[in-house]
Amino acid sequence: MQDVFEPLELPDYHFLAGLIQSNVNLTNDQRIRSLLVDYEEVGSPEIRAELDRQLEREIRYLGSADIAYLTRYVMGREPGVSFQEVVRDAARALKVEPPRPGSSREQVESVVAQYVTQQFAGLPREAQQKMLEDLGVQREKAAAFLKRSAGVFAVPALVEAFGVIVVDGLIKNVIFGAIGRLIGRQLSTQLFQFIAGRFPWWLRWIGPTAWTASIGWTVLDLQGPALRKTVPIVLYLGLCSMRQHGEGGSARTTDRN
Repeated sequence: MQDVFEPLELPDYHFLAGLIQSNVNLTNDQRIRSLLVDYEEVGSPEIRAELDRQLEREIRYLGSADIAYLTRYVMGREPGVSFQEVVRDAARALKVEPPRPGSSREQVESVVAQYVTQQFAGLPREAQQKMLEDLGVQREKAAAFLKRSAGVFAVPALVEAFGVIVVDGLIKNVIFGAIGRLIGRQLSTQLFQFIAGRFPWWLRWIGPTAWTASIGWTVLDLQGPALRKTVPIVLYLGLCSMRQHGEGGSARTTDRN
């Protein structure tokens, strides 16, 4: 799953570390934080690679029950489930189709694209109209598109109709709204304030409304603590992957401003 980490920048690592952190499971939060400090100070490919390996270990662990994880560990087998299984479980929890076989990046992007269009389609027509207008679409253009689409939406069609910037805003609105509900207001606020205070470009990327969006997305009712961790992780990884496409595959930097 190393390809799914390729688009990540320093604030993204901090965000994922915040999602993973927990006092009630066996994730090695201290190791992740230590590697983050080293990577921020040195920025070497070797440290980044080790950070990626540690993140993969923790994500795969979160997708596995504690007992099953410990059994694999004691028997000398690779602990944790495969990342593909983590993504499939997230898709099932979000009530979208499991992604087709492909790279890790293709799979997390598929989950994000499906979930965003599902959530948008589930809104009343008036709410869809308002959201498009809030994202800068002219009233008449939004109304004509909604009438023409007849409730059937797809990310490519939205991009063709309104452009990348509008759709990017829609995606972030839905995804950050879902993550905020899943991890809770207190943790989401702490993460937002910490990362936005240190990395202004991350705040600009999110946009002024995405994090605090209160539009009526479907309430997520996830069974079990693991999914409350893995679903936000899968959604955020997919969002970061889409961000890189939107930037034309621009090179990653650790000191972007």
